[in-house]
Amino acid sequence: MPTINLAWEELMIQADGRYLSDAELKPFHQYIQTLPARTKTYEILRAKSPELIKIALKKFMLIHPEVMQQHSKRCIYDMNMAICLMSVAMLRDDPRYFRESLMLWLANILSAYQKNVACLKAYHCLEETMQEKLPSTCNQLLKPYMDIIMEVLDIPPKLMATVQRGAASAKG
Repeated sequence: MPTINLAWEELMIQADGRYLSDAELKPFHQYIQTLPARTKTYEILRAKSPELIKIALKKFMLIHPEVMQQHSKRCIYDMNMAICLMSVAMLRDDPRYFRESLMLWLANILSAYQKNVACLKAYHCLEETMQEKLPSTCNQLLKPYMDIIMEVLDIPPKLMATVQRGAASAKG
């Protein structure tokens, strides 16, 4: 895992041997201004993720009890991993890291098992729970990452291979 935001890493590579311009420094200044809120959100997620998952999956069980009966441990594990990686990506201010590190992989797996539609509903329950239980500042910082989850899980299975190839070619 890169130690800094992927966009910053690319900027540093492009700026090799020269000073950054004021415009190029602007994202760093903006990040520093939001760091206290990002750190606080990270700490809240670290402390409250088990509770958030429990509440979200209780809501989801009302919609899909059969999925929870068969896959409750997997749902808990996957949602915990998603929140953990989301918190790291939010702390780094790096949606691309989140998309590439977890969501495309998870969506492929869920699509292969034909569980992406049910999981999309589970993550809607998580989003609703987060909106109810977390401060608005936290939800504002987490919204881009929840949007990525919803977008990726809503991709039809036949398109997933195309999306994966596109992400891989964008890296190289």
